Amino acid sequence: MLIICVSAGGSPGVTSTALGVALSWPRGVLLVDCDPHPSQAVLAGYLRGVSESGRGLGALAESYRAQRSDSSGGLLEQTVALDDGSSPQRRFLPGFTHPRSALLFSGYWERLVGQFDDLQAGGIDVIIDAGRLDADGLPSALVERASTIAVVTRSNLPALATLRLALPQLADATALIPASPGLVVAGGGRPYSAPEIARQLEMALLADLPWDPATAAVLSDGAVPPRKLTNRPLWRALRGLALQLGGRPGVRGRRTTRGRGVIS
Repeated sequence: MLIICVSAGGSPGVTSTALGVALSWPRGVLLVDCDPHPSQAVLAGYLRGVSESGRGLGALAESYRAQRSDSSGGLLEQTVALDDGSSPQRRFLPGFTHPRSALLFSGYWERLVGQFDDLQAGGIDVIIDAGRLDADGLPSALVERASTIAVVTRSNLPALATLRLALPQLADATALIPASPGLVVAGGGRPYSAPEIARQLEMALLADLPWDPATAAVLSDGAVPPRKLTNRPLWRALRGLALQLGGRPGVRGRRTTRGRGVIS
């Protein structure tokens, strides 16, 4: 199973959402930073400054150019642990380190996806943090393998206006595949509710993530976890999203009927 998390723009919490889902995933999982805009957010934030030590997509590109093996074992050698190594296995593949790296990687997505296929055959699912869409859109090799594309947005008008502008691009990218984009609203009700947004945009609602700054800071900044972290509202919602997405292929979320709204 391959899940893509993406946003239309801004910083609605794509990385925190993808990370939170990975940490709650019911099976072995690999979180992959495919954001074309380099940030190293997981290494510097949640992992509190862990060095990639030369591992990541850049090192994979070098191995592809050198015609080394494309085995899933070679891929896992480029990853770092997301937790203490307990079962199920949770790993992280660091992303690009230079602004033009994504462009230079464009010829290698098919080879990377082939390694993802091998991982999935061995019981390890893949979650893609695709960051925010750019003019080139999502790599087609990833989209073609995706079970679900989770589009993360805030609930304020600027974020929703940006998302509406990106919907044609998302529709074109997914026109010929089974996976259609689903909506993840981060901080619903600030001010518009998640069901209202889903109705207006005519998208399936995958999750309404509650406003919970203390928990969000753990994921984004590596902050000291609050007491009973796993019982916090945001953590529970992310766990629910992970179980929903990981429970079966082709998750579609809750369809809503179109109604009057404020997003035009």
